[in-house]
Amino acid sequence: MSFINPAFFWAMFAIAVPIIIHLINFRRHKTLYFSNTRFLENIRKETKTKTKLKQILILIARILTIAMLVIAFAGPFIPIKQGNNDKPSGLNIIYLDNSFSMENTGKKGKLFEQAQQIAQEIAYSSASSAKYFLITNDLLPEHQYFSDRDAFVRNINKTSISPSSYTLNEVVLKANANVTKEQNANLYVISDMQETFVENISAKLNDNINLIFVPLKAEKQNNIFIDSVWFESLSHRLNMSETLVARLVNNSDEAFFEQSLQLYINDSLKAVAGFNIEAGETKDVEIEYVNTQSGFIEARLEITDYPIIYDNILYFNYKVSDMTKILIINNEKSNRWLTALYASDSENFDLKQVKLGTEQNENFNNYNLVILNSFSEISTGLSANLLEYTENGGSLIFIPDRKLKVSSINSFLNLFNAGNFTEQSIQNTRIASIEYEHELFKNVFIKKEKQSELPIVANSHKFNTFTSSSVRKVLNLENNATLLAAGNYGSGKIYIISAHVDESNSEFVKSAIFAPAFYNMALNSQISNQLYSTIKAGAKVEIKSDKEILSSDIFKLTDKTNFEILTPHRYANKKIIIDIPQQILNSGTYSLYKTEEYISPISLNYDRSESVLDFVSASDLDKLIVEKFDNKAKLVDSDKSDFKLELKRFADGKPLWQLFVLLAFIFVCCEIAFIRLLK
Repeated sequence: MSFINPAFFWAMFAIAVPIIIHLINFRRHKTLYFSNTRFLENIRKETKTKTKLKQILILIARILTIAMLVIAFAGPFIPIKQGNNDKPSGLNIIYLDNSFSMENTGKKGKLFEQAQQIAQEIAYSSASSAKYFLITNDLLPEHQYFSDRDAFVRNINKTSISPSSYTLNEVVLKANANVTKEQNANLYVISDMQETFVENISAKLNDNINLIFVPLKAEKQNNIFIDSVWFESLSHRLNMSETLVARLVNNSDEAFFEQSLQLYINDSLKAVAGFNIEAGETKDVEIEYVNTQSGFIEARLEITDYPIIYDNILYFNYKVSDMTKILIINNEKSNRWLTALYASDSENFDLKQVKLGTEQNENFNNYNLVILNSFSEISTGLSANLLEYTENGGSLIFIPDRKLKVSSINSFLNLFNAGNFTEQSIQNTRIASIEYEHELFKNVFIKKEKQSELPIVANSHKFNTFTSSSVRKVLNLENNATLLAAGNYGSGKIYIISAHVDESNSEFVKSAIFAPAFYNMALNSQISNQLYSTIKAGAKVEIKSDKEILSSDIFKLTDKTNFEILTPHRYANKKIIIDIPQQILNSGTYSLYKTEEYISPISLNYDRSESVLDFVSASDLDKLIVEKFDNKAKLVDSDKSDFKLELKRFADGKPLWQLFVLLAFIFVCCEIAFIRLLK
C-alpha cells in the first residue's frame, strides 16, 4: 500500500487531543458525603474498575477514528505495479492512433472517434494536476511537450486522420525519451492494434512507466489495394515497349472477378488490364504499352474498390530518354563489332570513341556507359575516376586485351570487389549456360538454346568471381569458367568480359548472344530515379544530379493545387537527397524546384501497411504482454461497463480511502456505544 499525500501523516499529532482529554477527566474527582462509608468500600472498588475500562475503550475508539481519518486524507492506494513505480503517476502519455485504418467502424461507430472519446475520458479520470503528453502519427510540434488537461483535450479535438503510421516500438521509445528516471508515468496505447503496428518490438519499456493497452475492435472490411509497381526494364526509351507490373492484394475473404486496372500517363488513360483475384491472393498484373513521349513521365495506376479507397491509386514517375550516350576508350584501334552495333543505331545511341591517354579530356559523368576496349593494364588515376563514375550511377564494361597484365587489372577489379583474372588462358570452349532471367537476356530468346547450339569461344582468360561480391556469372563456359559477369557497384553497374572481342572470337561475336547482351548493357545504363516514395516520418527521395548542389540552395515542392512547401536537402555522391516534409498529407506527384528551376517530379503514396487489415486479438496481446513486457503491461476492454472505473484505477492505482472512512465511521459508532451502554 502507498499514499498519494504522505505528508498528511503530520495530522497524526491530533491523536494527542483525546489522550489529553482522557488524562484530565481521569484526574477529576467528585466528592460524595456519606454518614458511614464502611458499606460502600466494595462498591467503590468495583465502580472504579469499570469506569477506568470504559474510559480506555472510549480513548481507543477516538484514537482509531482520528487515525483512520488521517490515513484516508493521505490517499491510500494499491499501486498497479510494484517496484520503482510505487507512487501514483502525475504524467499521462497517450498514443492516439490516427492512421488510415482507424477510419474503420466498430460497434460504437468510427474507431477514431471512439479513440478521441477514450483519450478525453483518461484526462477526466486523472487528477486535475496531472500532465499529459500526446503522441500521434503526425509528430506535430505542439505534441512535443507535456501540457495540462485543457490543452491536451484541445489537441485531441484538433487531431485528424493522418497518412503517416507509427509502430508500438516507436511509441515505447518516444515514451522512454520523455520521462526521467525520477518520474512515474502511465502510457496509454489507444489503437486498433494492426499486426504491422505490434511487429518487431525490440525496445524495453522503462520500469517507471506503466503500459496500458486500450484496443479497439474493427468490423471486418473487404479491401483490394495496389501494393507496389515496377518495370521489367530499368531503362526507358522513346518508342520502346514497356512492361509494367502492378502487385495487387486482396485482403478479404471474398474473391473478385472482372476487375480493371487503369494506367494513366500524364493524366491521359493509356492502358487498361483486366484481372480476377481470389480471396487472400497477391497477384502481379502486367500492363504493356509503348512510350510515345520523352522526358519526365507522370503516371498513376487506379482500381475501383469500396469502402476503403485511400489505397486505390498509386502514383509514380520515370524519365524517357531520347539517346544513350556511350564512350568507348580504345587501347589501340577501335572495335569494329562495337562500332557496328552502336553507330548503326543513331536514333538510340550517341557514340564517341577516344584513344587511351586522351580520356582525361572527357567528363565521364556526361556518359551513361563507358567501355574499356582491349585493356591490358589500367593506371591508378583512371581507376580512381572510373570508380567514382560507377559509384555515382554510371555503367562500365571491361573487355580484356589478348595480352593481360594480371596484377594491374586485378588491382582495378579489386576496387569493385568484382573478382580476378588468373594467368591461365582458355581455348576453344563452348558456352555452357545462359542466365535467361538476367536483365540482359530476359525476353530475348523465345526458347532456351540447347548447349550444343551455343557458340564456341576460341580465346578467353580465366576469370573468377568473389562469393562476397554482387558480381555474378551471366554466361558460363563448359569448364565452369566465366565468360560474362555482371553486378552492381554503388549506384552503377559493372560488366566484365573474359574473352577478346575481335576476329579470333568471331563465332561468339556473330552469335545471337553477343548483340543482345551489349545492346541491353547500353539500354540498362540509363537508370531512372526511384519511381515513388511513401508518406511517412523520415521519408527521403534521392535524385541523380551531375550539378553540384550547395547547402544554401532553396528547394521546394509544389502540386497542381498551388500547394508549395520548402524542403530540406543534402547533396552527396552526385545525388540530391530530399527530406519529405511532414506537412505533406496528400498522395500525388509533386514538382521539385530549385528556386524557379524545375528539377524532377516526385511521386508520394500512402503507406500500404495500413491497407493490411489484420489485427491482433486480445489473447495475442496477452502473449505480447508476457513475452515483450515481462507481464508488466495491462489490457483494458473499452466495451466493458466499468471501463471508466478501470481508467480511474490506472490513473491513481486501486484507492483505499473509502475503506478507511468506513473504519472511522465504525469507530465513531463504537465510541457512542461505549458511552451509552457502559453505565
